[in-house]
Amino acid sequence: MSYRDTLAYLYGLQRFGIKLGLHNIARLLEALDNPHRALTVLHIGGTNGKGSTAAMAGAILRAAGLHVGLYTSPHLTAFTERIQVDHRPIPEAQAVALADAVRAAAEREEALRPTFFEFTTAMALVHFARERVDVAVLEVGLGGRLDATNVVRPAAAIITNVGLDHLQYLGKTVEEIAREKAGIIKPGVPVLTGARPHQGLEVIEETCAERGAPLSVLGDAIAAEPAGSGRFHYRSRSWTLRDLELNLRGRHQVWNAALAVAGVECLAQEGLPVSDAAVRQGLREVIWPGRLEVLRQRPTVLLDGAHNPDGAEALRCSLREEFRYHRLLLVIGILEDKDIPGILGVLAPLSDELWLCRARAARAADLELLREHAAPLARRLTCCPTVPDALRQALARAGPADLICVTGSLYVVGEARAWLLGETSAEPAAGVR
Repeated sequence: MSYRDTLAYLYGLQRFGIKLGLHNIARLLEALDNPHRALTVLHIGGTNGKGSTAAMAGAILRAAGLHVGLYTSPHLTAFTERIQVDHRPIPEAQAVALADAVRAAAEREEALRPTFFEFTTAMALVHFARERVDVAVLEVGLGGRLDATNVVRPAAAIITNVGLDHLQYLGKTVEEIAREKAGIIKPGVPVLTGARPHQGLEVIEETCAERGAPLSVLGDAIAAEPAGSGRFHYRSRSWTLRDLELNLRGRHQVWNAALAVAGVECLAQEGLPVSDAAVRQGLREVIWPGRLEVLRQRPTVLLDGAHNPDGAEALRCSLREEFRYHRLLLVIGILEDKDIPGILGVLAPLSDELWLCRARAARAADLELLREHAAPLARRLTCCPTVPDALRQALARAGPADLICVTGSLYVVGEARAWLLGETSAEPAAGVR
């Protein structure tokens, strides 16, 4: 198949929806000679920040001179972003060859119909095994216990935090969702978490105790002390690192960075060569687009993929603490299965002007639904059919001292980023995860 044909095939798998469970992926990987069993894995789950944490861990490991695979989702503008080796997206020709190999394996298995995410997870694991990476950093797609990435036995696992998201799949309470997140905990495997008391920590502690998994908690065995100007001090039972400089904005990224360092520390204790200098270089150089990313100045144009109330609250804090502006102009699009009232309840009242829009994704919320929740909260409200339409209008209305923030969904952020950078893509909207 051509690359375009491959993408059409992959996105066509969305017809099988989201099917949580490990039976399909286990069968598929068995047909591919179980590539994951040869990998050293850092497994990262949680409600928010898991992608940023994965990016930071990967950057540190690369700075240590290691050969690093990184699997994250969703992508912003190109499918190949999901599967990276040494910070390079998989070449299109290799993506085609991998998809052909995985498709052939699936077709050999009677009645095996992998979902989009199961298929792409298999692609990533095969690619990392073929590339003989020293470490594979894997971001959980949805939940944990029944997520396709959970076929691995990692060297360490990180659960960034627990919040309300994906309620239709993971449960209606923080405790129920925490049990799904805690499903990545394996017997004897070290676990690092930023979960807080009464927000999932007790469930994680209980699961670790049941499975004999050593647990380190941010704020206890792991400490991160902000030191101003994007710097922080890190302390654990074994490492003390002062004045670490972080290339990602936001107070919340300090906590994610501390968990990334703690995860790498676990790998170092298993024999991987990671120096203090590598930690410093990796955090100083890490790049993770679409998370408090400034793309333009005068007016400032900020992209942030906040897609649930906790993410919206982190964005609200960052807007207050890290930016100075005359007026705040928000461009927001949200997926229909997200907590629309919760997200808009945090962000809409902050805006001087608000544009609602729809991403090119099947799950994008209808504009009338968004308007219903935003209208009582916003000073000035406009609905636009597309992300570029909303951006054009916001840019036309903005003065040089204003800030335009594009948020509500990584799908919206991805479209905005491509448009602002003058990029065009023939790819369909990003997949279900």
